[in-house]
Order: sequence, then structure tokens, then C-alpha cells
Amino acid sequence: MSIRISPPKVFPIATGAGRPAADAGGSLDSHRQTSFVLEGDLAAVLDGLNLEGGVAAASTGAKSRTQAMVAALGLWSRSWLCRLEALHAVQWGNYAAATPLVRSAADFQASMLYLLRTGAAEWQEWLEGGGIAIAPEHHATQFALHAFRAGEILAAHEVLGPLYRVATDLSLSHFGSTLLVAGNESGPDHVAMTFGDRDFHMGLAEIHLGWLTDLGIAQADALREFDAVFEIGDGHSLQGWRERAGALATTSRCRIEPVEVDGVRRYLVHNWRREPRSAPKRLLL
Repeated sequence: MSIRISPPKVFPIATGAGRPAADAGGSLDSHRQTSFVLEGDLAAVLDGLNLEGGVAAASTGAKSRTQAMVAALGLWSRSWLCRLEALHAVQWGNYAAATPLVRSAADFQASMLYLLRTGAAEWQEWLEGGGIAIAPEHHATQFALHAFRAGEILAAHEVLGPLYRVATDLSLSHFGSTLLVAGNESGPDHVAMTFGDRDFHMGLAEIHLGWLTDLGIAQADALREFDAVFEIGDGHSLQGWRERAGALATTSRCRIEPVEVDGVRRYLVHNWRREPRSAPKRLLL
């Protein structure tokens, strides 16, 4: 059975978060400081999202409208929106919410890559097996869930894999992960927990903006790899953005490095600091 593909509706414009209300905890200061101190990083993430939106809009014509394209478009859209909302969360100082959004974005991008590299065969099989159907006994339209993961991509991809693993660990309810976002002023002799903290934190902002930049670079590479599926033009805009975004990654930025300690995988956080003028230090998770 051939299933018709309707023209996709595309909403391609990404904008930064608006100014929060004056009584929104530390969000107002976070918005101001992130926009000032990390202006280049914010602009790079938004520029990348808008470039992707332009490619998505250009790929909706009849010539590009294939099952592989629309299946990939759905996963790509989910990643794009997660990244946009993670950016907004960072601007408002809500780093705890940004981390699982980054994790989900990496997962969706890996699934999109797997789907495209396998010619969308599993999607086609799902459609032919009644993935979209009428369920008369429930008087409902059926969208069969069909578990679809991209473990092979996450295991091998040099950007998506490591990023997914650390974002997953920091998204879970591990004690160290909780202290990182809710009690990072703690020390060996005291616990300094917070509730609803949305104050600006240079280290957490740099980590998340670095992740969002890396995800944008990975997506730009995926679009160029599958230029026969998507309308990317001559690819110069994507490549130019990729080079500019890549130049933002410096050794002075706060970042997380996987390390092995006594045979256990752990994470070393470099250049950790709350304020731009503070002396950087290291944390071991």
C-alpha cells in the first residue's frame, strides 16, 4: 500500500528567550549575563538553528518529499525543538532542565542518522505493517509506538555518543549530578543545597552552550552527508557556520572530560566557576 505524503508544515525560525519577569528568581540576572558574557555562543547556536530551519523549509517541495525525508524530518524536528528549549533554559538559568533536553536532542539526532543510513527501511516496514491504521475496537486512529533506538550510532559517533553518555549521567538522579546543579557550593565539610536556583553560573552555561554547539555541528554534518535527501543548496552556508562554531571551542571554556579512576568511568570538569571573574577550578564527578 502506498501512503501519500502531505506537504510538511515547517516553522523554521528560532529566537532567543524573552526577558523573564522581575520576580523569576535569578532568571533576570542569568538572562542579562548570558546575553552579555556569552553573546557569541548564543548567536552561534541560534544561527545554526535558523540555518537548519531554512534547510527544512527548502526540503518540503514535491521533489524532496520522500518517506525517508519525512521520517528523518520528524526526528530532526524533535531534536531542533529540544535544542531551542535547552537554549532558552540556559538563558533563564534553568540548567537542570537544559541537561535532559540536550540528552534527548542527541538521541533524536542519532536515530535520524541511523534511519537515513539504513534507507528508512524500518520506517517503511512499520508503515506497511499497519503503523498508522484504524483501531475500530477502540474507535481510534492507531500510531503504533514501535521502539526505535540508534545504539550503534551512539556507540560509534565521535560527537553524539560521548555527549549522550555524559548528558544521560547528569540527567539522572545521581547524588553528584544533583550537587552539580543544585548544591555546587558544597565542600567536604558542608552541604550547601539550593531550591529553584536560577542564578547565572558561568561553568554550567558554558557546558550547555558547548553541547548545543556540538549538536548543531553534528546536525550540519548529517545534512551534508544526506544532501540527496535534503535541499541544502551548495552547502557553503552550513560549512561556514560549522567553521565559525567550531572556533568557539577553546581550552578556557568549562568542559567535561571522561576519565578513568580506579577502573571506574568518571568525569573531570575543567574551568568550573560561577562568575566570569572567579578563579577556575576542577571538579571530579
